[in-house]
Amino acid sequence: MIRIIGVLGALAGAAVLSSPTAAAGEGEYLAKLQDSYAFLTPQQLLAEGERVCAAERAGVLSPGKTTMVMNDLAVGTNTALEIVSAAEWELC
Repeated sequence: MIRIIGVLGALAGAAVLSSPTAAAGEGEYLAKLQDSYAFLTPQQLLAEGERVCAAERAGVLSPGKTTMVMNDLAVGTNTALEIVSAAEWELC
């Protein structure tokens, strides 16, 4: 009986350690971007961030995601890179 409890405890611990961490969330994502890119609405930033996450899940590499953001929002390379980076860290 003690052996079974030990095995169950080890399995529970492994499940907790291997579970994915939660993304920081929309608030942190917007906080990183809104002051610098006030010409974009929070809705635009969030929608694009979700598109970046969808592209990431589909296996699109960073250069492709950056080009997507540049085309979607009509922004330059540096702005697109910052949006992609913030989305990858905070939303995905």
